[in-house]
Amino acid sequence: MPLPMSRRDGFCLVTLASLAMAALIAPSVRASELRRTPVVKAVQRVQASVVNISSEKKAGSTSRWPFSSEETARPRVSGMGSGVIIDARGYILTNQHVVDKVQTIDVHLNDGTNYLARVIQVDKETDLALIKVEAGRPLAAVPIGNSSDLMIGETVITIGNAFGYENTVSVGIVSALKRNVTLSDDQIYRNLIQTDACINPGNSGGPLINIDGELVGINVATRSGAQGIGFALPIDDVKRVATEMLSTKRLAGTWHGMVASEVLAGDDRKVIVQDVQAGSPAADAGLQIGDQLTRVGDVSVTNALDIERGLLDIRPGQPTSVALVRGGKPAELNLDLKPASRASVAAAAPDANDQVFKSLGVKLMPVSAQYVATASPQLRGGLYVVNVSPNSPAARANVQQGDILVGVNVGKSHWETITADTVVYTLRQPEVVQTQVLPFYIVRRNNIHQGRMSLVEATADRGSVRR
Repeated sequence: MPLPMSRRDGFCLVTLASLAMAALIAPSVRASELRRTPVVKAVQRVQASVVNISSEKKAGSTSRWPFSSEETARPRVSGMGSGVIIDARGYILTNQHVVDKVQTIDVHLNDGTNYLARVIQVDKETDLALIKVEAGRPLAAVPIGNSSDLMIGETVITIGNAFGYENTVSVGIVSALKRNVTLSDDQIYRNLIQTDACINPGNSGGPLINIDGELVGINVATRSGAQGIGFALPIDDVKRVATEMLSTKRLAGTWHGMVASEVLAGDDRKVIVQDVQAGSPAADAGLQIGDQLTRVGDVSVTNALDIERGLLDIRPGQPTSVALVRGGKPAELNLDLKPASRASVAAAAPDANDQVFKSLGVKLMPVSAQYVATASPQLRGGLYVVNVSPNSPAARANVQQGDILVGVNVGKSHWETITADTVVYTLRQPEVVQTQVLPFYIVRRNNIHQGRMSLVEATADRGSVRR
């Protein structure tokens, strides 16, 4: 006797029969094509741009600079994280906490190659770091998207070094936007993307991508004890910080004098010139406010970061082609960068070295990495102290002739001091202007020392170098 059939059973049989019929009707649809879902395509588009990071640092280190002699006896501990390539020359974005206080950074690419990396810039407030590898070949840079148009519920994907399992892919949705998360008194994240895509230890610094395979966030944190609650820095915030980190002024000591921002017009992204500084190379080239930039050198411009990428290796005296749209018509100009110190003169401002001497009472001369290599092989150079004016802020802080200034702090951000222009830049930051205190690092007798320089005209000696 046949068994009675439920409605559900009948539905299943009908459905299976329909599927079988569809398979007979459309034999040209191959299973391999159906398997290449939008998620698979998105992962394939960015996978070569994702890196896995392993590092070593001294256990129990409390110093921002882990190179001093008293720390050499500390045991080493290992760390892990992820990152994403933002420029073919080997520039990689990751979290600051992934590379904080580490001695060695090993970067593992998707193709199986490994490279040592060095820290270029960090910003502790946003928990971002820019590191670089010397691969000797162009690397795959990630396509960069937007976070301003993210929708709650849309699909997002994470890729990273989860618990040390390299290149782990996870899929989820955008759970919420504009989350503020406090991890500690020193680390508060604002405007985060919340996602239920898996973010585990080791995912930090890796990409959050959309279904089009575009970078929309940098994974940063998980909620302890929770499931399916992870957070990422929105790429629109990341782009602003990364543009400053990769600026020609910081990394190459050159100046262009234009300010541009990304404007969304429907689905189109345009980079529009917002300001052109008087007397700048951009002004000399004929750039105007309202120009839409489309290409700088060999780099197509889709965001402000692309401007710095296009100009980074260009030296003064080598005019660079800039393609733009003005009044709906294409145009092309030649932009000739200037050295940052000369640029200050061109803009009717004092020379950077003169500004440093006037503000700090110290004359500086750039020196190469070999002068500070014994203190730390990660240092790229510094500013040799040629002379110290009596009773100046530098003198009161016990800075001496022969010291090498290698870094300063502004708020929670650390800056290498390879050119005097960097020092001038930090002196203008609101944190320094408000507190009138400049924390700094010098190399003296092959050791790194930390100090605090009071910019107030006072005779107190409360900011001297700590030995």
